[in-house]
Amino acid sequence: MKNNFLPLYKPSISSKEIKNVNSCLKDGWISSKGKFVSSFEAAFKKKFGYKFATVTTNGTTALHLALLSLNIKPGDEVIVPNITFVASVNAISYVGAKPILVDINRNTWLMDINEIKKKITKKTKAIIAVNLYGQLANLKELNKIAKANSLKLIEDSAQSHGALNDSFSNNYSVAAAYSFYPGKNLGAWGDGGAVTTNNKKLYEKILMLRNWGSIKKYYHEEKGFNSRLQPLQGVVLSEKVKKLSSWNKQRNVIAKKYIEALDGNKNIVLPKIIEGNSHVWHLFVIRIKNRNKVLKEFDSHKVEFGIHYPVPIHKQKAYKEHKQYGRKIQLADLYSSQLLSLPIFPKMQDQEIERVVETIKKYS
Repeated sequence: MKNNFLPLYKPSISSKEIKNVNSCLKDGWISSKGKFVSSFEAAFKKKFGYKFATVTTNGTTALHLALLSLNIKPGDEVIVPNITFVASVNAISYVGAKPILVDINRNTWLMDINEIKKKITKKTKAIIAVNLYGQLANLKELNKIAKANSLKLIEDSAQSHGALNDSFSNNYSVAAAYSFYPGKNLGAWGDGGAVTTNNKKLYEKILMLRNWGSIKKYYHEEKGFNSRLQPLQGVVLSEKVKKLSSWNKQRNVIAKKYIEALDGNKNIVLPKIIEGNSHVWHLFVIRIKNRNKVLKEFDSHKVEFGIHYPVPIHKQKAYKEHKQYGRKIQLADLYSSQLLSLPIFPKMQDQEIERVVETIKKYS
């Protein structure tokens, strides 16, 4: 490796993808329509067992369109975890609704089920379950809560391509929003996203909204958006989706090696998997008390690291007007200073894993 630098992740670009992109260019499809986009939509929905898939410009847009199509509007409240990427919360703000932040579970670091129950009011209309780090949220329990309170359950699946539980997640949520940012388990050569659902009316609404509110050209039924995926990304993703299962298996092998090597270290808390879940390890996140010390050593040893996420939503200046801004949210406050993402990517070599493990063991 150049400069002996170990990255957090490695994007994949194959000769087959390059060949297919060249075919797309020669074919003349430079706008977001035609066989290159529709073929990926067909492959993606088949891969995950959904009836419908609509690709979009990016994952944030996918979540935004899902909320709009479910008629989430100004004055509504949407429950979302406090530890997540800001896009999960921004999408709620885009439709004029209010995000209601909940703390995380001390074992899984995903949204705490008990905290959700405390936050439901008459204004609550939906729950966004963020499938963080590569693991599905406790969708079965979230589905029960949603049904009992007449709420919509939506998945933010930006980090969970291919993750499963005992039952397919699409049995629980009304829609799932995906991101194809290059660093994801299924990443494009740029931005991209998708919404999957089994609800035909929801699918048709999203399809219309992503295309200027139009089904028939020049006839606009609603004020929509220009949120279509570029065909070149469809070409790339159609090839990559074939490899996703293999890549996820490789990630699981690497995660197992990390767990075996670091288990028993009293200064490290390892990630926990919810019973019945199949993790795809988009990120391998540990909790470590002396994170700053370890970060310095990683830097000196040329090992890239990640912090997901250093500032919880309730401390972000973008949400300074929020009633929860600056208030204490116990585990989010504590864990945001301790969570550390280790390098993980398909074809990661044993010596690379050992290098990471030795550094942590020596300086933790």
